[in-house]
Amino acid sequence: MEENTQRRKAIHSLKLKIVLAIAVSALILTVTMAAISLSLYTSNSRKEHIKMAQGAVELAAKCVDADRIDEYMEVGKSVEGYAETHDRLCDIRKNIPDIEYVYVYRILEDGCHVIFDTDEEGQDFKVGETIEFDETFLPYVPSLLEGKEIEPLESNDRFGWLLTVYRPIFASDGKISAYAGADISMNALNAYKRNFLLRIALYFVGIFVAIMAIGLWYSTKYLSKPINRIAYYAGDFMASHGNLEEMNLCVEHIKGLKIKTGDEVEHLYRSFSMMTEDMVEQIKSIREQAATINRMQDERILIMQRYQDDLERKVVERTHELRLEKEKSEHLLLNILPAPIARELTERPGQIIAKKYPNVTVLFTDIVGFTRMSDRMTAEQVVTMLNKMVSRFDIRAKQCGIEKIKTIGDAYMAASGLSEDSGNDGAEKMLKFARILIEEVRDFNARYRADVKIRVGMNTGNLVAGVIGKTKFIYDVWGDTVNVASRMESTGEPMKIHVSESTYEQTKQLCTYSDGVDVEVKGKGLMRTYFLQPV
Repeated sequence: MEENTQRRKAIHSLKLKIVLAIAVSALILTVTMAAISLSLYTSNSRKEHIKMAQGAVELAAKCVDADRIDEYMEVGKSVEGYAETHDRLCDIRKNIPDIEYVYVYRILEDGCHVIFDTDEEGQDFKVGETIEFDETFLPYVPSLLEGKEIEPLESNDRFGWLLTVYRPIFASDGKISAYAGADISMNALNAYKRNFLLRIALYFVGIFVAIMAIGLWYSTKYLSKPINRIAYYAGDFMASHGNLEEMNLCVEHIKGLKIKTGDEVEHLYRSFSMMTEDMVEQIKSIREQAATINRMQDERILIMQRYQDDLERKVVERTHELRLEKEKSEHLLLNILPAPIARELTERPGQIIAKKYPNVTVLFTDIVGFTRMSDRMTAEQVVTMLNKMVSRFDIRAKQCGIEKIKTIGDAYMAASGLSEDSGNDGAEKMLKFARILIEEVRDFNARYRADVKIRVGMNTGNLVAGVIGKTKFIYDVWGDTVNVASRMESTGEPMKIHVSESTYEQTKQLCTYSDGVDVEVKGKGLMRTYFLQPV
């Protein structure tokens, strides 16, 4: 009797666990959907507010005569045209929803100097009045002093939640004159968040109560009650202790339950009913069962022997597959890394791989006007075109003994001379490769009726190369040589090869170059460069 009571308690606790699981699932689903909805709304609302603020500063910048900013600061509000400009800025503030402030500041190193301010509570401001920089604003001051645009700023202080957008105003001579700014209120979004969370909480209470009621009813009817009845007679069956008369009586009672839930409970009931009936039959024919068990033991030994043989065969097959996979991995590694680096990475996993090379020629090339070209093509067409062209470049690089470093969008980067021997012929190889790239592009245009043009830039010098990363590692090169090579490409001309003076000095006896051209290189100043003449 005590055992039956414990079994019933276990069944009831299972029912509560199921109801609890349903309730927790509903809570997780509700919170997740609420978080996703709120996140999407917040993101879209922020974007819309940014667009409104950007529109406001665009209009404000157009209203202000940048060439008269100095005059405004010297004379003040009495200068002719100042009041009309101030009124137009006020109209912008009033007519664009949620705009709190529109202003024009000149930003200098000592702070923000007020030119125009549409704050109705601050009409007594003075033109040229200085507002000290807030600590949170200091990181953006260098960019603003240079006339650059900065990302929209968010602040949440005593003025409320504001989104601030700045736009530079340039004078006719191209110099930064001032900044137009607009503060847009995000308080409506805060209010919506609070109301949204309150509604979600109320909805969840209702859903939770409904799920609990349905869960309790369903688990009682289709789970708790049938399993309790099965457990009751299962206890009586086990308590018969081999008494065939009592066991047969329990079997009849179990068959009389006729549980039909159409799910796993019914399957459990049928399995248990069949099990008890079979158990009675087994007790009646114990000797036959003993013989059957012995036979089954013999068969099991044979099965285990066959299983062992099959396992040994699979081990051999798996070993062969692993060897093939290792060979594939090594081949793949050689496709993305130079052979010495791949070998070192295999032999010394986890070690930092980096070397300095004294005389490497770096090449950069990219497609002229690729952004405008890709705007007129589908994504599939863009990828197909780049794949065909880069595949041609890769084949030629392998043929010429050039090491491909990487592709960045439509740019292709390669290097030659990645050896510790400073007297290699890397520059000569790279010139040959560059000429082949030009011919490949011409052939590509003829074959596919395209009009693709590339710029090619080269530089020779020392650099550092190595492998970075743990999982998606890459082999890359760094140094001033790489930066100058990139600059040679960006300042080059379509379908021409632009080289630095160092590359020119190593190849001038092999090729014909144009007269030297001085190019401004960031961090280097004027550099003498050359264009390779066509053969």
